[in-house]
Amino acid sequence: MLYTSLRIITRVSANLLCKLLGQPSVSNLETQLHDKQVQIQQLEEQERALYRVISKIRASLELETIFRTATKETCKLLRVERIAVYRFYENWGGEFVSDFEFAETGWDDVETLGKNTVWNDSYLQEHQGGRYRNNETLIASDVYAAGLSQCHLEILGQFHIRAYATAPIFVGKKLWGVLAAYQHSQPHEWKQLEIQFLSQIATQLGFAVKQAEFLAQAEQKAAELYKANQQQEILFNLVAEIRESLNLDTLFKTTVREIRKALRSDRVSIFRFDPESNYTSGEFVSENVLPDYDSTLAIQVKDNCFGRKYALAYHQGRIQVLSDIYQAGLKDCHIQLLEQFQIKAQIVAPLMKGKSLWGLLCVHQCHCSREWKKSEIQFIHQLAAQFNVALEHSELLEQFRSQAHQLVQANNALELANSQLEKLSKLDALTQIANRHCFDQFLEQEWNRLKLSENSLSLIIFDIDYFKDYNDSYGHLAGDECLIQVAHAAQSVLKRPTDLLARYGGEEFIVILPNTNESGAIKVTKLIQKSIQELKIAHKKKDNFQYFVTVSLGVAIQRPTDKSSPQELINAADKALYKAKEQGRNRWVCAAKF
Repeated sequence: MLYTSLRIITRVSANLLCKLLGQPSVSNLETQLHDKQVQIQQLEEQERALYRVISKIRASLELETIFRTATKETCKLLRVERIAVYRFYENWGGEFVSDFEFAETGWDDVETLGKNTVWNDSYLQEHQGGRYRNNETLIASDVYAAGLSQCHLEILGQFHIRAYATAPIFVGKKLWGVLAAYQHSQPHEWKQLEIQFLSQIATQLGFAVKQAEFLAQAEQKAAELYKANQQQEILFNLVAEIRESLNLDTLFKTTVREIRKALRSDRVSIFRFDPESNYTSGEFVSENVLPDYDSTLAIQVKDNCFGRKYALAYHQGRIQVLSDIYQAGLKDCHIQLLEQFQIKAQIVAPLMKGKSLWGLLCVHQCHCSREWKKSEIQFIHQLAAQFNVALEHSELLEQFRSQAHQLVQANNALELANSQLEKLSKLDALTQIANRHCFDQFLEQEWNRLKLSENSLSLIIFDIDYFKDYNDSYGHLAGDECLIQVAHAAQSVLKRPTDLLARYGGEEFIVILPNTNESGAIKVTKLIQKSIQELKIAHKKKDNFQYFVTVSLGVAIQRPTDKSSPQELINAADKALYKAKEQGRNRWVCAAKF
């Protein structure tokens, strides 16, 4: 107790003395000391985390592994809810990279930024990276209190972002992307140590990307060396493909690609002369070119002096070899033509189709002059010779295809004619509905089919009332027109593709209704009668009494069986028709079931 009392007295006395001297109190000093110890502890923890990240970055050569490790460690250390990586495009737009993101549980499925989400910020595009180009970090403890534009807030709101801290990632001197820390659930007061750590991680990620680029360059050089060692095999395979290929477009693409790889030139193109130009014009029809140089495809080239000065030499098999176009004694117009395609050196070999100069095989060096090796020139000479064979084969193939095409067209025309002939054989010439022959075939077909299903088949026979009187009064041409109108009116009633209307003979028509019972058949019968009445075709009988054309109809329904026949159904419908006529015409009668 005495010790405690003395300690309290001493502390109070010390505080009074510090106050009189204008110095911080002991309590304040202890608080500052504690804060400093916490800061030192955080700094040590940060350095240990940074060491772990750097160690893992240096231990791996795969960018995906490096970024996943870095984002996870950073997320854990900063105690935030998400770490994402944004990569810039060439136009300073960009996207969040899916393989490089880490989010704490509960936020990994909420509008994930990392699903290669494109986020083109107009400000960053306009200012080519904005403040990030100056290696500045950007932070917002609360996006709603940071003075951001409404459109920016809407985008952040879409991904539930409440606070963020971002640091640029540089690869060498080039701004590559941004490392971003996000808080979703609430605002976050960012500490200087946190921003410093985020920047350090971003710097290490830039080193990792640079390291990956160096590795890629080394692998590319190794691949180029391997390709050089395999050149003879490439040449052998290419010659074999030229001999076997029948498709010129495919052959062109394969050839220019493999030649450029084998010679490691900047561009390989195939030029074709316009057949009627007398070698004064043409265009490049295929090429393989490095991305640093312009394409020659489909460019029309005119050279009025070529036919006069060079065509004959190429006809004789000449190969032009230029190591430096400016040291070859060329005329200015020729040099200007080559400069148009960025050509500094070239090999040009003729391509012959039979005895005609078809085009040119062109190997271009664009970035500098080049001393062509004898083996390279021989290689082009051999390929051009093989190409000549392929062009000859293509001409023969084209002739064969043309003949085959003509044969196919003739065969198609014949099939069409046969189809039309068959169609005509089933149509009534006057009314253009099915004829008697077609009716007989269809009835037989449906009868046999319905025997298996045990469904009903209905038949309607109808003819025009007093049609002989109509012909006598108006003439046969008017009679034909009357038959056509009646057929069209009846046809308009039939809606199912399985129903068939046919001209049975003279002014008599017949309808087949598969899968139709008595009520359905009577409904169709009434509709046919009504549709013909609505035509209101004037008809004057012998007594000069004025009225309209009408029809009488007979209906029969039967379920096809092996013991019955289609003719029985026809006879029943025909009897019903005659009953309708006996009862005064312009009516229908349904046959008794049988």
